[in-house]
Amino acid sequence: MVSNSSVVAHSEPGANLVVQRYLAAFSDDSSILVAASPRLASLRSADWLADWCTTDCASTFEPGRCSTDELVIETSGTTGEPKLVRYRKQTLRDCATAIGKTLPLTAQREAYVSLVNPRLAYGLSITHSHLSAGVPVTIKRAPVSLDSWEEFRHELHANSSVYLLPHQSYLLAHKNFRLDDPIELIFAGGRLTQTMVDHLYTSFPDATIVNMYGQAEMGPRIAIGRSAISDFCEGHVGAALPGVKIRTSQENSIEVDTPYRMTSYVAVDGSAQPTPTWWPTGDIGHLSPTGDLYVDGRAADDVNFLGTRVRLRDLSDAVRGVDGVLDAGVSVAEHKVYGQQPSIRVLTQADAADIEARVRKALAATIGTSAAAVLVRVVDPARLTESGKI
Repeated sequence: MVSNSSVVAHSEPGANLVVQRYLAAFSDDSSILVAASPRLASLRSADWLADWCTTDCASTFEPGRCSTDELVIETSGTTGEPKLVRYRKQTLRDCATAIGKTLPLTAQREAYVSLVNPRLAYGLSITHSHLSAGVPVTIKRAPVSLDSWEEFRHELHANSSVYLLPHQSYLLAHKNFRLDDPIELIFAGGRLTQTMVDHLYTSFPDATIVNMYGQAEMGPRIAIGRSAISDFCEGHVGAALPGVKIRTSQENSIEVDTPYRMTSYVAVDGSAQPTPTWWPTGDIGHLSPTGDLYVDGRAADDVNFLGTRVRLRDLSDAVRGVDGVLDAGVSVAEHKVYGQQPSIRVLTQADAADIEARVRKALAATIGTSAAAVLVRVVDPARLTESGKI
């Protein structure tokens, strides 16, 4: 029998010890809470979580005596606000098996390496799918400096696979690096854009791009698409996993019926919020005649900003059209004077002051003088949070 440690391992000895303790607990009926390290103590103070195993899957693991065979994950989910999702472990195992068969995971590849934090829903699904398939994967802490990214690039081998978050595409590729051998780059945890893939092409012209779509509440994988890097089509996330049903409404909203859904959201006090049979993802898109899913973006909510109805998607499109902008995230903040105030995070590697000025000019062309009151924050890819969410 293959041991867990020979299948899933962290490159750092201390973190690997924590990962192995998690794997042991996941493999039996232990109840496990996975959350960011600063949150673990406060969450464990809840009566119903007091006897659960708690871990961040990297630096700490506290054993517990509760044995409900469940896993609770802290996640930003679809709203960007922290919440707890509750799963039966068997549901996660079933989804992991489907992921492994769909990718497919194979021992014929040179190596699998993950740069995804193992406590995130995406990171956990990597761990679970490799554990299910019995195919080794090495988890590495994502590089934090340009020098460490260069070192990582030169460690890559032909016929290997790398799990990444979309924003890491800007850090992985470099104009002075080129690998002409086949390599598989696997993405999830956010929208993979054409700009990102074009950036990768300069360094990895023979890469295969795997674009996985899902949400923490849904197992987390819904669909998986793959293509040669030269054939990548933004928004294409492939066919649904076995057992998963996808439909779109008259408004093009994407809804999912999946056997891999969470049991419920759960509050710190233990109260649960059940999930509907057809889950609204909050995205809009369409299905091809062959059943492949194309995600066009987030559902376009209108907000009342300074007396005018503003479509957030229009703001997002305007900002993404600015030269030098790699991506943009648009949300709404409550302001005591303005009421609903659009807030835009702009991803760029260009000069921040210059980008902000050009972004505001583009916004002004879209919504007029109200653009002056929009919150704009310029972010470098290297400074994004570990989840990669913009």
